[in-house]
Amino acid sequence: MPVEYPDEIQKLVDIYKPYVVGCHLENAPQEAIEAFEKVKRWDWEQGQSEYCRA
Repeated sequence: MPVEYPDEIQKLVDIYKPYVVGCHLENAPQEAIEAFEKVKRWDWEQGQSEYCRA
């Protein structure tokens, strides 16, 4: 089931998504790395971190 993020978070996801390989970023510019870290932090704060679960 796709996750629906708030607009602010979705914008960040859209920035890093093209660089995701598996559960990590590859050849990502700094902007994508920062966006990924912000979303990861937000996700943990929400208690809904499903990203990269086995």
